[in-house]
Order: sequence, then C-alpha cells, then structure tokens
Amino acid sequence: MRLRRYYYALSLLFVFGIPAAITGYLVWDHIYLPQFLVFLGVILMLGTAYDLWAARHGKRDPVWIWTFNHKNTLGIRIYDLPIEEYIFYLASSIYIVFLWEGIKIAVQSDGDTIGKTLPLIALWSVGGVVWLYIFKEKNDKVR
Repeated sequence: MRLRRYYYALSLLFVFGIPAAITGYLVWDHIYLPQFLVFLGVILMLGTAYDLWAARHGKRDPVWIWTFNHKNTLGIRIYDLPIEEYIFYLASSIYIVFLWEGIKIAVQSDGDTIGKTLPLIALWSVGGVVWLYIFKEKNDKVR
C-alpha cells in the first residue's frame, strides 16, 4: 500500500506536530527564541550523532538491532538516516518545550485556558499513538 511510506511522517504530525502547534500558539510569548534555537540545535546534533552511531553499529552486530524500515519512510535520507528521524528530534523537542512551558503557565495562572487545553492535548497525543498503531497493524495484515 502506497500510504505505508508516509507512516513515520504521519505519526510525527499527529503525535507531535498538531499538539505542538496548538500548545505553541498558547505559550509562544513565553519562549525566549535564541535559547530555544540553541536547545533545538544541540538536541539535533546529539540525536543525529547517536542515531548515526547506533544505525552503523547495528549493521555489524546481529544482537544490536537498530534499523529503519524504509518502507515506512519517505525515502529521503541524509547520512543514511531517513529525514523523518531528524524531524523526530525537532518535533519531539518542540513539543516537550511547549508542553513544559504550558504546564508552568497553567500552574502559575490557576489553570486558565491553557490548563484546560493541556489534558486534551495529552489525550490527542496518546490517541494518536494508539490510532497509528492500529493503522499500522491493519496495514501489515493486508500485505
């Protein structure tokens, strides 16, 4: 099925992208942009270094299994890692920072709008993981 190659990208969008966009809209005024960009850069460099090492190590070691199913990716690779892996580090980091700031704001403001929104965002992320797992299992059985 052709949709299968979008699986990783769709999971990033549903689990991290949409919740991060909503939370980011609510907390953007509390984000210090230069510090945020440095944080993202460091996470991207460390994540990439670890992924490169683990993926290359996994090719030589039958016990250490660290591979990417390229049937579930877009096919774009940088240093033999799928582009989605780089996006994962950025998207998950942005999501976590925005969520953290949202929790801080909710605690300080007695749970105003953001305090009511955060549980829905968390449910969305968990629901996204469950839905994508079911979607993948269903597609794997169709093959």
